[in-house]
Amino acid sequence: MWQTIVYSIGFFLLFYYGWDVDLNLVPSIRETWVWNSEGRFGTSSPKLGEDPLKTMNGYKVGGRYYSFRTGKFLEADPKYLIDFPLLTNGYLLYEKIGDEVNFFSDVGELFWKKPINSYPRSGYFASPVLYLSGDNNTVFLMDESGNRVGKSELNGRFLTDYQFDSKNKGVVVLFSGGEIYRLDEKGNSLFESDLSKDKKDSFFKSVALSPNGKLTGIHYSLLDKDFVLVLDEVGKTIEEFSLPKFYPHKLYFVIGNDGSILFNLPDSLSFYQEGELIWEKTKSKQGGVYQSVFVTDSIYVALFESEIQFYNTKGSLIRTKRIAPSELPLRFFPGKTDSVFYMQSKSDLMQFQIF
Repeated sequence: MWQTIVYSIGFFLLFYYGWDVDLNLVPSIRETWVWNSEGRFGTSSPKLGEDPLKTMNGYKVGGRYYSFRTGKFLEADPKYLIDFPLLTNGYLLYEKIGDEVNFFSDVGELFWKKPINSYPRSGYFASPVLYLSGDNNTVFLMDESGNRVGKSELNGRFLTDYQFDSKNKGVVVLFSGGEIYRLDEKGNSLFESDLSKDKKDSFFKSVALSPNGKLTGIHYSLLDKDFVLVLDEVGKTIEEFSLPKFYPHKLYFVIGNDGSILFNLPDSLSFYQEGELIWEKTKSKQGGVYQSVFVTDSIYVALFESEIQFYNTKGSLIRTKRIAPSELPLRFFPGKTDSVFYMQSKSDLMQFQIF
């Protein structure tokens, strides 16, 4: 009996003190739902995790908007363009050349019509909605009701990039002249700066937010050299490094919660930690400017030629998935829960869950 008690205590102590050891557990990534965009049918919603039919607003295919709430494609006058938040309800109709924006509920009821001559971008949660001026030098901040919120107006020297926070904590907006604004979900400033004050003659091209919203990665060029700048949650520089090549365009990259960065470049896929190149994979042929890449709290995802590659936060490959070239291009976007994200191809929508 005493021997059993001693063994039990020993096992408990071993388990208790060994629990904090970093076991480097590998995330498991599974496809848990798929939907054919044209056919409007799919597998049943997963029993675990979020229900995609209730989470997602809808999608566009062939320029047409499909609403999960109504279960049909919207019939709209072709003079209108459509913008909608991916993870909440309602949609906007606006004229490409005009001064009218209309907001409809998720069942197609007109809520408001306003004389706005800017182009709406709703992001994931429509908080805030960005309205881009025609000359790209001004961004207006509005709510779903079309009312100005927070700072109301952002000004800079030609808008080049923006990224919405994946957890409904606002947005970051970057202008080519170096004006950067990090805003919360109500459009209030978390930090703002003119980066050109310390980097004269630089051209600022690309921006990325970490999943927890605390880090901002910025790509910019000076003469014929490319650089990356990492800011913390109050806009303070915590890291800066150069890239080995010059790219005369926006780059598609993501930044993790620890500051690691995955670049999906037209000619390669590369992973950086603390400003140092950890690995690089060269592509067999040069691709276009747009390259699919995505990040969550626990994984990185990138399209590498005709293969989707999944990496852990240390940059180690944990899984691959083949994708037909006819299904490209791809885009990834978050779900409402941290363990879920989505992929949209030409034909399908797919839900992934991380276990």
